[in-house]
Amino acid sequence: HWSLTQFTPASMEVVPCNTYERIFTIGVMLFAVILFSSLLSSITTSMINLRKLSAEKRKQVSLVRRYITDKQVTLDLGNRIFAFLRHHNYNVSQRQVLHEDHIVAFRILPESL
Repeated sequence: HWSLTQFTPASMEVVPCNTYERIFTIGVMLFAVILFSSLLSSITTSMINLRKLSAEKRKQVSLVRRYITDKQVTLDLGNRIFAFLRHHNYNVSQRQVLHEDHIVAFRILPESL
């Protein structure tokens, strides 16, 4: 009961009275800090991974747009490519020479396109 009150803002007036209780108190507090830190780092790592994934998709879509514009691909074919990418969950929404080998998104397109 006492150890649970240590995790709430409105704790009870229960204090350790001997050495064993003080050691237990320190142990509970260290365990809580380690557990909270571990949970926080897991959440942070997951958010960073999601951002990286999203950034890579945005980059690939940007490269597809540039390639279509630079190579003057027809409007119909460009729309078909974006529809295919959108259907396959590729988020469709710096100037240098761009080749289709640099665009990873093109690797999943079928030959019929």
